[in-house]
Amino acid sequence: MTKEEATQAVVEKVKRLAGEKAPDENLLTFAVEKLVADILDYCHRDDFPDALVYTVTDLVRKRLADESAGEDSELGFSTPGPLSDIKMDDTEFRFAVNNVNATAVLSDLSFDAIKPKLNLYRRVVSHA
Repeated sequence: MTKEEATQAVVEKVKRLAGEKAPDENLLTFAVEKLVADILDYCHRDDFPDALVYTVTDLVRKRLADESAGEDSELGFSTPGPLSDIKMDDTEFRFAVNNVNATAVLSDLSFDAIKPKLNLYRRVVSHA
């Protein structure tokens, strides 16, 4: 299937599984397009293997769940990162680097986790 067909198939599956809690259409499409493009690039392919549609659907759903878990519902916005404490007088900041829940890092780890499956569809490229 083409890149566009794969993107559309995954978007439809994620929306169907999300039900009433469907994510923002633009955010969802971007996340799917990026992951499909990354997979095609990693596998050195122009066509997207049908079997990977479900893999991408799972990863996109996980990414969206991770992003929504990071949102602070009381304040109505997501916490941006590793800032743990702020002190007003004498200006003190404390960074909680060990507690970082960054989406980009999680996405990279998720992509690494599926590489064994992607290797089944990866084409060999020779650099002459």
